[in-house]
Amino acid sequence: MSSGVEDDLKGAGGSIHECLADLVLQGPTDQVVDLGAGEGRTLVEVARRSPHSALMAIDLDDDALATLSATLPHTRTRRHDLAQGLPLDDASVEVVVSHNTLECLLDPAALLRDVARVLRPGGRAVLGHTDFETIVVAVEDRELTRRVLLTYAELPVLYRHMATADAQMGRRLAGLVRRSPLQLETVRAHTTVFPFLAEARAARLAEVVMAVRRSARRRVGHVTVAEIEAWTDQLQAAERDGDFLFSETAYLLTATAIPRQK
Repeated sequence: MSSGVEDDLKGAGGSIHECLADLVLQGPTDQVVDLGAGEGRTLVEVARRSPHSALMAIDLDDDALATLSATLPHTRTRRHDLAQGLPLDDASVEVVVSHNTLECLLDPAALLRDVARVLRPGGRAVLGHTDFETIVVAVEDRELTRRVLLTYAELPVLYRHMATADAQMGRRLAGLVRRSPLQLETVRAHTTVFPFLAEARAARLAEVVMAVRRSARRRVGHVTVAEIEAWTDQLQAAERDGDFLFSETAYLLTATAIPRQK
């Protein structure tokens, strides 16, 4: 149940998936389960660093799981709706990892409770989520840019298998974990930066323009059709003049399962 674009965006410490894999590997990794694995980009990085780890991917997208299986043929895959609970036994998993998945669910707290259930005592959860309201784009018209990005953040940008969307899930993630049976351990930010327009378009910016243009045509949001077209021209001008920049921030958390009271 991956949400939106599966990004290979690069931050100072590597791509988001490299950073997630680094966090996964901070402890024992005999068994790693990826919830909302998509095409498996996080698991690829885990396998590269720890080839002997037993990997499992859970997702609702058949096409994504087929791609994952072709890339990582030894990974177990399971097509399953995470809104229906985890198809895993109590205290059976060493590490759970999940990125950009919780916003897809109407009840993300329920998934966190289930993660706590399936983790072994002391088992670890590595959770990441982009905060889409942190997107920054450098072009000439600052006020128009603010309205374009606000429109995008407020839109329910839904992809296949998404029940809902939350542009602030990144900043909400720590609070959700604190209110869950998991013990929050660390929180860090990962900022992705693209100084060139083509890279930004491939990763996120084309999605932003498409969604805002669609809303403008429906007369929803904070920009008109003419304004979004003018803004796309400004993107080109900023690229030509060397002023263009795109960035977005994700939050990466680690948490542990609290041993159950006897």
